This record gives sequence, C-alpha cells and structure tokens, in this order.
Amino acid sequence: MTLDTLILHWRSEVSNKKKPGSRIGLISNIARRIRRNNTLRYLFWFRLAQYLNSGNAFARLYAKRMERKINLKYGVDISIDADIGPGFRISHLPGVVITGYVKIGRNFFIRQNTTIGIKTMGLDEYNLVIGDNVSVGANSCIIADSLSIGDNVTIGAMSFVNKSLPAGSTFYNAR
Repeated sequence: MTLDTLILHWRSEVSNKKKPGSRIGLISNIARRIRRNNTLRYLFWFRLAQYLNSGNAFARLYAKRMERKINLKYGVDISIDADIGPGFRISHLPGVVITGYVKIGRNFFIRQNTTIGIKTMGLDEYNLVIGDNVSVGANSCIIADSLSIGDNVTIGAMSFVNKSLPAGSTFYNAR
C-alpha cells in the first residue's frame, strides 16, 4: 500500500470530504472526526496498520503489534493481511471477524457479529473473493475455502453463506 492509497482509504472511509482539497484540510477533518466516532477511529488505525504492514521488516513487526492492540481494544478480529478496497464501512464494531485470506472490493458494508473466514486450515491456496458494493447483515457467516460473491450483492441478517453468489443477488436463509 502506498501513501496515496492510504490517503484514498482515509478520504473514503474516515473523512466526509468529497471534493479534493489540501492534505492539511483532510488531516484536520480526519482528526476531528476520529475523536468523536469509535468506528472511524478504528478504521483510521486499521488502515495505518495496513500501510505499515507493506513496509520493511521493522514496520511489519510494529504493524502486527498495532493490529493486536486495536483488535483487542475495539472487540474485532480483522486481519491487516485482508485485501479490502476503499469505502469499507462497519455498522457496529463488536464481533466482526475477517480473515487475512479474503479479497474484498470497494464499498463493503458489514454489520456486527459477522464472520468472513476459511473452512480448512493449512491449505496452500484460498480463493475468497467478495465484489464491489456488497452489504452483509448482522450475525452472518461467510465460510469457505473457495468462494466468489459478485458485485451489488445483499446478504441478509443471520445468513450462512458457503457457496458462490452471482452479481446483483439478494441472499438470506429462510426460517
């Protein structure tokens, strides 16, 4: 992750500024917003840890330590190795679990007590791909070793997903 990518993530996730302006204005806006909102504060530190994780060995060690601290503090378990596109939003922090083997597109919206994980430990390769503009309801599980969820998919609350979903679909478990 480059510094420009980090700024893009902060602009789309933490700041409410839509128009490009000075970086100083953006940073002051971000600082003001993260003081007031716990979720935005988590996203700020999470993206900073991801940025540090792409650096040298010392920075990666510090990023892993930072990941453990912020995950413990905010009650989540989101790996900094997860490839999550800009526009990542979390409705409520507690109970959100995302594995490091997933690739998630832009504008991903996840709610509380939701898990995105792998089924089998120790495989050589995992293929978990979630498209753009996906919304996942509360108390849902997405568990598989190879799975593809298309763009513009809505997954309802309390759903268990273990198979691929086509683009533009709505998925929920019937009673």
